[in-house]
Amino acid sequence: MSDTYNPISPLNHLPPELIEAILPFLPPKSLGRFKSVSKRWYSLISSPSFIKSHIHNNPNPNPTQLILLPNDNKSIYSVDIKQFNTLTTSATVTAKRLNVRKPLLMILGSCNGLVLSCDMYDNTLCLLNLNMGHTFKLPYISEKEYDTYEFGYDSDTDDYEKEYDTYGLGYDSSTDDYKVVVISHMSVPDSDPDSKFLFVYSLRNNSWKRLPDFSYQQHDVYSLCPGVLLNNNLHWVVKSRRSTMTIAAFDLANEQFREIKLPNSFKCSQVFVVGGKLVAVMRNGLLSPNLIFELWVMEEYGVPKSWKKLYIFEETMDLSFEFFVQVSNRDILLGNNKANEFVIYNMDEGRCTSVPIEGCPKGFKSYATCVEGLESLERFR
Repeated sequence: MSDTYNPISPLNHLPPELIEAILPFLPPKSLGRFKSVSKRWYSLISSPSFIKSHIHNNPNPNPTQLILLPNDNKSIYSVDIKQFNTLTTSATVTAKRLNVRKPLLMILGSCNGLVLSCDMYDNTLCLLNLNMGHTFKLPYISEKEYDTYEFGYDSDTDDYEKEYDTYGLGYDSSTDDYKVVVISHMSVPDSDPDSKFLFVYSLRNNSWKRLPDFSYQQHDVYSLCPGVLLNNNLHWVVKSRRSTMTIAAFDLANEQFREIKLPNSFKCSQVFVVGGKLVAVMRNGLLSPNLIFELWVMEEYGVPKSWKKLYIFEETMDLSFEFFVQVSNRDILLGNNKANEFVIYNMDEGRCTSVPIEGCPKGFKSYATCVEGLESLERFR
């Protein structure tokens, strides 16, 4: 009898239906290793039904990668977020250059391991699976939707201005479909000057459709941030027709907008998600020569009375934050696009830690957080 212990052998005695019930709850990295256990396990974990079940059982996973696109457009970098969770005093984190075949103009969002970006060569939108190396180009909007609209195409200047449109990428669990939302910067002819074109792309159908026009104002550059996905809704900070700031939530299932009231009258920079909850970044420049930031968390989704203040801090010339993202259930990453140094804020201790990032060029134009995922673009082709 051999003394060698095989950790997989006990699993051979478990009923197949029990194994199939347990696996969808495991993290993607573990499942990737388990594909090599047997042909049956490989087939199971790679199947569309298993991928769908895994997404359903992990609706709000914590991000595992910070994706950075430098100003030179020549490369794209990934930072393992686990590095932020094990920091010591004066520690640094390292960025890894990723192998992407074509330069990207912008990173426009992510969902379940897929990244929405813009190809710099031909100005097409594309979906990337950075872990698997898959790329899928989205078609242009056809003349059926709108004769001259092609993602910010300006017929007077023959120039593309994608960066002035607003985008969102999300997974619609009701139809097992990925949808891309585009809010055009151009006004709708013969309509309210604040109305914008609104289009939705379905990966399952590989087609676009135009929806009723977007009737909110995009109040400043922060409103151009990619839509924030939570509870099957994409969220943007906008101004309503009453000129009050609010959150526009787009339901991916019924493809309609509704408003979520903000916690106070301060100006809202952006929203993001921490621990499965919506967080608003509120700015007030009236009480100080510098901006005062407040972070508010919505404890109960969609209930304005559940907003709770987390933290107040002051922006200075030496400490300027342009984005806020989740790195764990209790930690928030505050970043500056012009520097390669970030700040980690721990909500439990109210503590900030400066973190330099090494291994990538200084300064970047866009970013996204991404999760490890099993999703394959191949299953939609």
